[in-house]
Amino acid sequence: MVGVERLRMRFGPVLVVLALALAAGACRSGPDDRFAAEAARPADVVERVNAPGAVAAAAQAELTAPAAATVERLPVRDGAKVRPGQVVAQLASSQVDESLRQAQAALAAASSLGGAVPSLPTDQAVAALGQVQSQVTATSLAVITSLRSVAGTLPEPRRSRLVARLDRAERQLDATRRRTSAAIAAAGAAVEAQTSALSRSLQAATAAQRAQAALAVEAAKSQQERLTLRASLGGTVQFGREQTGGGGGLPTLPSLPQGAEQALQGLTGAGGGQQGPVLRVGSEVDAGQVVATVYDVDSLDVAAEVDETDVALVRTGQRAEVELDAFPGARFEARVRRVAVAPSGGTEPSAAGGVSYQVDLTLGRELQPGEDGRRALPRVGMTATAEIEVRHAENMLSVPGSALVGRGRGQSVYVIEGDRVRLRSVRVAADGDDRVAIAGGLREGERVVSKGAERLRDGQTWPGS
Repeated sequence: MVGVERLRMRFGPVLVVLALALAAGACRSGPDDRFAAEAARPADVVERVNAPGAVAAAAQAELTAPAAATVERLPVRDGAKVRPGQVVAQLASSQVDESLRQAQAALAAASSLGGAVPSLPTDQAVAALGQVQSQVTATSLAVITSLRSVAGTLPEPRRSRLVARLDRAERQLDATRRRTSAAIAAAGAAVEAQTSALSRSLQAATAAQRAQAALAVEAAKSQQERLTLRASLGGTVQFGREQTGGGGGLPTLPSLPQGAEQALQGLTGAGGGQQGPVLRVGSEVDAGQVVATVYDVDSLDVAAEVDETDVALVRTGQRAEVELDAFPGARFEARVRRVAVAPSGGTEPSAAGGVSYQVDLTLGRELQPGEDGRRALPRVGMTATAEIEVRHAENMLSVPGSALVGRGRGQSVYVIEGDRVRLRSVRVAADGDDRVAIAGGLREGERVVSKGAERLRDGQTWPGS
């Protein structure tokens, strides 16, 4: 008995704990509170696509320097409103002036070549040859005539033979004269043809040179005219900045995710050489450098990036709401204006393995003020988040979003049938924030598992209430 008493004294607390555990187990023999169910019921469901983005001007135009130049005049101040065609900046470029001077000199030189076609003395040469031929012919005829007079004193048959030979010589002389005349005429014609061909070639060459020089003058004058920078649209002017660096930033890496490349460039202090002071009169600019940008801020857009898995649901005209990081709590109305055909940044996949498409939304009125109660004034470049309403289901049978098993393809819910749960496939019409509209596979009033569905298997006993 002493041993039993000692055991009871030693293990008494343990027995009490075991008793309490058994009592608790008995109390938990009812429904498991890790599970819950809800009847399917009609509701309005709106499916939204969330997309990050930034505020952008409805239109903007960059005014760039056509060549290395100096800012000669700034007729408007930074931040001023301008009209289309209004002069924003006047540049001066010695490079452009020198190009125009050289082009004009080349045109003058090409024009002076037009009268420099040489002419050969063809007429004098032909006349000289004709005189030689006449002299030869006259001399030969005089000899023949003299011999004829002598022939009359000769006896026969010597006289007859001499007369025959003289007749033959006279005929040969006449034929030679005709051939020589023809040869002289042909030579003259050939020289004239060669001279004419040479003249035409020289004229064609000088005409081409004049045309090229004229084009060079026109191009130089056009470049000189483009030194006057005019606003191509109405809006607000923002001048560029002086280039202070030599472009020592990181190379472009298309594989970086959205915003990562800009962050890296910011860490290295690179900014395309645009980190200096605002341009002013006397500032030097390089060819292609942005001198000023005109923003049409009368209406603003939000350029949002929509993932490829959601972009098929986005359509122009869809309603959206936009939040701006700069104004916590504020919400703005918006409408989808444009959906890009090609992905942003080409076809290179993002770090997550997919691509995104730019969706432009027209920013509308303020729907809800910010937390501080002040009016929110959006500005170009502000970070934004757009919630685009892509599908609506009004008064349609719905279940809690937590009831869905396997979102995407093959969506199902657990339906409570008696004391068992059955996995049933359903067709989703709209996937809202907290409820899902069901287009088929379920009837109103049927109870579906709304909590703990991931712990169940098809056909098991329903452990909840």
